[in-house]
Amino acid sequence: MANLTNQPMYQKIKEDIMHQIQTKLLAPGDRLPTERQLMQHYQVSRITVSKALGELKNEGVIERYPNRGSFVSGLPTAPPLSNEARPPEETARDIGHLPEIACIMPTVRDLFSMSMMNGVLSALPPNEYICHIFQSQNPQIENYLLKRCLETDISGIVLFPQNQPFFSNELLWMNLQKYPLVLLDRYLPRLNTSYVISDNQLAGALCIRHLYELGHQRIAFFTTALRDTFSIKRRLDGILNTARSLNMPENAIPVIERMGYAHETKYNRELVNRLVRVEKITAFIAAECNTCVYLDELCASLNLDIPKDVSLVSFDSPMAATRNPDFYTHINQSEYVMGQEAGLLLRKRLEQNDMSIYRKVIPPSLKLHHSTAPAAL
Repeated sequence: MANLTNQPMYQKIKEDIMHQIQTKLLAPGDRLPTERQLMQHYQVSRITVSKALGELKNEGVIERYPNRGSFVSGLPTAPPLSNEARPPEETARDIGHLPEIACIMPTVRDLFSMSMMNGVLSALPPNEYICHIFQSQNPQIENYLLKRCLETDISGIVLFPQNQPFFSNELLWMNLQKYPLVLLDRYLPRLNTSYVISDNQLAGALCIRHLYELGHQRIAFFTTALRDTFSIKRRLDGILNTARSLNMPENAIPVIERMGYAHETKYNRELVNRLVRVEKITAFIAAECNTCVYLDELCASLNLDIPKDVSLVSFDSPMAATRNPDFYTHINQSEYVMGQEAGLLLRKRLEQNDMSIYRKVIPPSLKLHHSTAPAAL
C-alpha cells in the first residue's frame, strides 16, 4: 500500500486507486467502486471523491461514463507528433471532475419559478458545478427524476417538491442515507432534511388582514391543489386563524380545491358567477399565480370587473397577457433569495461535508397594486 500520510484526502484516494492498478488488483476495463461506495469507505464528501476521480480521468488512468461509472483504461498514449495548434486552455480543460447537482422544480415557465431557479444557480457558479435543471410537472415524474438522480453521479439535489399530501420512497431513502438534499419553498413534515421556505402562515395572515381592512367580509380561497397539502395547509392556517381573530363568521371563507383541474371551464364559470352574484363573495385569494390568472380570465368572461366587482389577491406575481405586470396585489415570497439560500446550503453540505440540518424561513411581504379595492356597499 502506498504511503498516504499527511496528504489531502483526494490525493490519498487517487494514490490508493493507482496502487491497485499498478499491483494488478484492478486491470484495464475493470469497474471502480461507485462514488457512494468510495465516500463510505473513506468517510469523505462526494466533492473529495469527484476530485480524485477527475484527476485520474484527466491523466488517462480511468474513463468515466454517465450512468455507467468509472473504468480502468489502458496506459496513456504519447502525445501525437503534430504541429497543429492546441485549442485555448479554457476550451480544452476537462470539466469531468466538476460535481454535478440537480435542481428539480414543478415548472420553470412562470416568473416565480424562473427567479427561484436563478437564485439557485447564483450560488453554484458554472466553473465549479454542473447544474442540471429538470421540470417534474407531476408527482410521478418527480419520483422518476429522484430515482434517476440516485442511480447516477448526481452529488446533491435542490428540490421544489410537488404539492402532494405524502412524500415518496425516494425522499425517505435520501433522508435515511443523509443524501445531500435541500427542499425549496415547501417542507415535508416527518422528513428531517434542510429546507428554505417562505412563512406561508404569515403570508395567509397578510392576505386576509388586507382584505378585511378594505371592508371584505366574504372571501373565497382558491387552489389547484388539495387543502391538506403542506404549503396550502399552512396558508389556510394563517388565513383562518386571522379571520377568527377578526371575529369573521365561520363560513366567511369558502375553500375551493383543485381549481382548473377537477372540472371543465363551464363548471368553473358557473362557480365563480354563483360565488359573486349569489353568495356575495367580494374577494378572491389565489394560492398560485396561474390560479390567479385563470380567475381573472373567468371574471372577464362573466363581465365581472376586477377590482370593482371582486378583489383579487395572489400568492407570487402573476404574468398575464392582458394585464400590466404591476396590476395584481400579491404576496412577495422573495423567491430569488429563497433559491440562493437553498443553493448555498447545498454547497455548504457538499464542500464542507456538513451533515447539519438547516431550516431557513424567509418572511414574505404584501405588494399592493390595482387588483384590490374597498368592498362595494
